[in-house]
Amino acid sequence: MAHAITSKNVAEILKDDRAVKVAGCDVDGILRGKVMAKSKFLSLMKQDEPEFGFCSVIFGWDMHDQTYTRELKISNKDNGYRDVSARIDLSSFRRIPWEDYIPFFLVNFYDPDTGQTLSACPRSLLSRTLDKLHDKGFSAMAGG
Repeated sequence: MAHAITSKNVAEILKDDRAVKVAGCDVDGILRGKVMAKSKFLSLMKQDEPEFGFCSVIFGWDMHDQTYTRELKISNKDNGYRDVSARIDLSSFRRIPWEDYIPFFLVNFYDPDTGQTLSACPRSLLSRTLDKLHDKGFSAMAGG
């Protein structure tokens, strides 16, 4: 991508689109997402931290969409599989060629009460691990 996407220029970049796909990783590393209207997505860009509610059941399903027999504290019948906060990572913008080039963004999941990252979110785990490495004077590299 030629330039960074921001909440200020995202409307221009999406001007010819009708919808946006957003997704995050579940505990098995499976991408779970949904398609939302572009107008809804753009309304989220008015927030300081663009986020929306996402059903926590994605942390209670296995790869066959069956609920785990041992439920997690963040996702269970007792709390009604409540929503967690999904924060949009604008730097992850891509277009999906096999889905008519729909715009796509990854999300990270946060506890809606504390604002802290969820331990069950693989992207958050990676981010916390990288922060710990950085605090010790190390960095990680991937790819070529």
